[in-house]
Amino acid sequence: TLLPSKAFAQDWVYAVGNFTIPLVAVIAVYYALPFYRRIDATSAYEYLERRFSRAVRLFGSASFSLFHVFRMAVVMSLTGLALAIATPLTPAQSVLIMGLLSIVYCTMGGIEAVIWTDTIQTVVLLGGAVLAIGLLVSGVDGGVSGLITSATAADKFTLANFHLDATSAQIALWAIVLGGIAQNVSSYTADQAVVQRYMTTSTERLAARAIWTNAVLTVPATLLFFGIGTALYAFYRSHPDKLDPTMTTDQVFPLFIAREMPIGLAGLIVAGVFAAAQSTVSTSMNSTATAVVTDFLRPFDLCRSERGYLTAARILTVAFGLVGTAFGLIFVDPDIKSLFDTFIMAIGLFMGVLGGLFVLGALSTRASAAGALTGALTGAAVMFSLWRFTEVNGYLYTATGITTCVVVGYLASFALPGTPGDLTGLTLYTLDRSVAAEGEATT
Repeated sequence: TLLPSKAFAQDWVYAVGNFTIPLVAVIAVYYALPFYRRIDATSAYEYLERRFSRAVRLFGSASFSLFHVFRMAVVMSLTGLALAIATPLTPAQSVLIMGLLSIVYCTMGGIEAVIWTDTIQTVVLLGGAVLAIGLLVSGVDGGVSGLITSATAADKFTLANFHLDATSAQIALWAIVLGGIAQNVSSYTADQAVVQRYMTTSTERLAARAIWTNAVLTVPATLLFFGIGTALYAFYRSHPDKLDPTMTTDQVFPLFIAREMPIGLAGLIVAGVFAAAQSTVSTSMNSTATAVVTDFLRPFDLCRSERGYLTAARILTVAFGLVGTAFGLIFVDPDIKSLFDTFIMAIGLFMGVLGGLFVLGALSTRASAAGALTGALTGAAVMFSLWRFTEVNGYLYTATGITTCVVVGYLASFALPGTPGDLTGLTLYTLDRSVAAEGEATT
């Protein structure tokens, strides 16, 4: 419900951010994917240790884990508020059900369960969304032409704001493009939830195909969900008496589902919303547990056998699931006007610096471990300052974090050079060496 609520309240400006995903997919397919496949990493943060040091790896993995705990909480609280409108459940009950179900099948099925349920849930969600937009259009006075007239008059189809103000609520085009590219670079290079899919796919070609498929499908999916938001605006312009003025924008789509759709179809849509949220939560649980086992337990030989690490992973899945669910219960707050803005801000605060470490490592052979850690800590301080003391739009946080980490990390590496190690296969300039070595090994 994040995208429809944003389009309902504002316009299509934020859709441009999603349209940058196919551009970033090029980086994912030709650079990130080969990196991870060739170093055979279970965790994305193994790369940081090989490129820099164990301390940098632990910093990166901890940042990732904190982000995904927060992500689980935001997603579950948002869904809880939404389903409270469309079902007899209270927000707290929805959060508890979602959290417990995700814990059960993640613990029992691992990453395979996550991938298969993601696939099924995506089909349910998209099918429900198509049905919803059809019903919305049919309920608008004048149908399609009435929707276009109403939305155009309110500037709901606006795709770009041309100004330079980084603090404006009407975010500028340059900020959307820069922020969208930065967020997706961080996601495709530094997010264990994405990287584990690179590694679990049987071949590099199939993994690349999956990335391209996701990137291409993002465009019609974005059009669909922003279209729902615009259609919601037109529908409630035609029927203003049906809109509850006390609700937040995040609850408008569930309100339509509950009150305007036939019971059977409403159940399908509710299932789709619930499924999409549960998909996100389960991915976070599984990838966070994997990261902690791989980055914190294995390097210190804290378990005696593979069975011990498997047991630890299951225990951590449960633990992170319970913590995320607990925070979700705390975050169920109807005073939050837009969970979209909150989620975007969280991405920047946690993932901006993390993305910067990967960019720094890949683009520079000079960057040292001490320099990288200095850049990461400085970037974290800058991110906190932006959030706490400025009005800068949260969409710019990730780009600022990446830039700060890379620039400060690179410059600090001159003062803190460290001892250069073997960079074969770990930077863009030494990736070919890894390919050549593989070729020699097979001849």
